[in-house]
Amino acid sequence: MRNSTILGMAAAVMAFPLAAVAHHGASGQFDMSQTFEITGTITRIRLVNPHAYVYFDVTADAGEVVNMRCELSSGSLLRRSGWTEEMFEIGSEITINGSPDRDDDTTCHMNQITFASGITADRGASFDEDGGVIATERQIEREDGTPNLAGNWALENPQERGRATVTLTEAGQAAVADASPDQNPRFNCQATNVAMDWVFNGMVNTITQTDTEITLTYGFMDMVRTIHLDGNVMPEDFVPNRTGYSVGEWDGDTLVVMTIGFDEGWIMAPIGGRTGLNGDGGDAAARPEQPGRAGSAEGRGGPQSAMNSLELTLTERFTLNEDGTVLRREYVFVDPIYLEAPFEGSDEVTLTTDPYAPYACDDLTNERKE
Repeated sequence: MRNSTILGMAAAVMAFPLAAVAHHGASGQFDMSQTFEITGTITRIRLVNPHAYVYFDVTADAGEVVNMRCELSSGSLLRRSGWTEEMFEIGSEITINGSPDRDDDTTCHMNQITFASGITADRGASFDEDGGVIATERQIEREDGTPNLAGNWALENPQERGRATVTLTEAGQAAVADASPDQNPRFNCQATNVAMDWVFNGMVNTITQTDTEITLTYGFMDMVRTIHLDGNVMPEDFVPNRTGYSVGEWDGDTLVVMTIGFDEGWIMAPIGGRTGLNGDGGDAAARPEQPGRAGSAEGRGGPQSAMNSLELTLTERFTLNEDGTVLRREYVFVDPIYLEAPFEGSDEVTLTTDPYAPYACDDLTNERKE
């Protein structure tokens, strides 16, 4: 088998980014100019010298189970850095970002590993007595010269924030005229949109980064976005969905992302009060009157709702602070069908050692209705 086999198998196991541009240079046993991501079930761990190996089963595209192994650092170094056999529980799931062996398709070089607990560790990471990754000096810049966005990120002080005001067209007003909380995707274990959900509830998000792709995995509702850095445009047969199709490019040290291909959804989902801008539900008299909004010259009370059409375009600008621990994002919604004017916002997430955890949503819609 050749290296192309392992890469093809990895793609069949899960969506997997392949970086074709060298960032370490090809040398020795492994082709470090290529990276892939693969998920499997641990079958064995050997913390030995000169190199430790973790063995795991993956399912190939034809359905057969293949036992693979990935090389770690030396067993002695790992043990001194707090790695233990107990971390590699047999039967548990791991995800590895690695590079392929030049001759053996079942062997790889581990660059980064994510355990079933959600903890992600680089090859040279150290662990404390409680099994947490010890923070080290942040690598601000990748070897290809671009800012390093990889890591776990979360809103440092999540709190309920006021809802901004958007200006709707007549079509936009009509779209939310009968809006009610029953239509809120969050009440039905669904994502709302890629802008608001990034910081919603202060969940831990994960960013992985290669030369050609950046993947954002949201802690809220497990939404996954791929930002294409290779200049590819949206395919003609692309099916509109909640995450859309994102293309990014570096403007100096700022990542500029343009996303189109959204399905119809909510920029601001209804959360209670009036059923919509022109609805008649809720007890508006019990709440303070709010400033006038689109379609509501009298400034009717109740939170505003806003939908997006298939013509929605989202532009985001991601910028790291000087020490690489705070990621600022500025975003602009433009929708010529439903928005009279662009809707802008910004937020900041902080680098964290807290693990990413899948969002265990329990749909209580029927209970809420009762």
